[in-house]
Amino acid sequence: MLHIIKTEFLKLKRFHILLIGLIGMALPAILSVFTQAVVIEEAKVQNFNFAALFNSSIWNSVTIFMPVIFTLIGGYLINREYTDNTLKSILPVPVTFQCLLFGKLLAMGLLSVLFGFYSFAVTLVIGLLSGVPGLSVAILLKSLLQMVGIAACTYIAILPIVAFTSKMPGIFMGGVIASFIIGYSAMFIKNVTLRSLYPILTGLTVIRFDTGRFMNTSEPANLTLSVLSLAVMLLLTLMIVMLTNPPQVALKDKKHKKSDMFFRKGQKSR
Repeated sequence: MLHIIKTEFLKLKRFHILLIGLIGMALPAILSVFTQAVVIEEAKVQNFNFAALFNSSIWNSVTIFMPVIFTLIGGYLINREYTDNTLKSILPVPVTFQCLLFGKLLAMGLLSVLFGFYSFAVTLVIGLLSGVPGLSVAILLKSLLQMVGIAACTYIAILPIVAFTSKMPGIFMGGVIASFIIGYSAMFIKNVTLRSLYPILTGLTVIRFDTGRFMNTSEPANLTLSVLSLAVMLLLTLMIVMLTNPPQVALKDKKHKKSDMFFRKGQKSR
């Protein structure tokens, strides 16, 4: 498993999709500062300091950018095995298709945590360049933990989508669209129970994020229900991966290679 994860990170260095992720994860902070600068005076956040900047970046990340970027990169890593026609070379090796998927999903999970650190750093730099006041060690520590935590929770929330779209080649972009809709729809959920169970919003409850300014709600969501919802997402992902069979084309190639082993070089089927 560790070899699969290491290999995925080595592959990422050659893919332009990583650059898209880096750019996309910088946009929440940029959007926060830009919105504060252009909106009318009544809509501006009063006392827009670093705490408000980090909170706005977290909200933008959860509802728009993280679900899309994580699904896009995760689906892309899996889909490359189809488009590059490498499964027929991987499956004859003693690595099951399910183990391969688990390795890729774990690699994307580690990458999502790294994106959390990256998002924190970008937000800090943009805040300093924009002259945002109110920076303190307490705010930095709290925001770092929240941004890393929300990245991990958001990835768990969209894991079933990534796992499901791995069943067939070329459908991961449909998963990206689904993740965007699920993330954007989270803005309109006001009910406390629904907020506690809705996968994308559960991370906000886990990191103790105050959604009052963004959702006009004062009652906090239920932490137990949110943790339970994330656990269900993990269990659902496990079931999807275990029930996912290798593509038929790759299986045929695998059987063909095994049958060729019984022939001498000059007798192999043409």
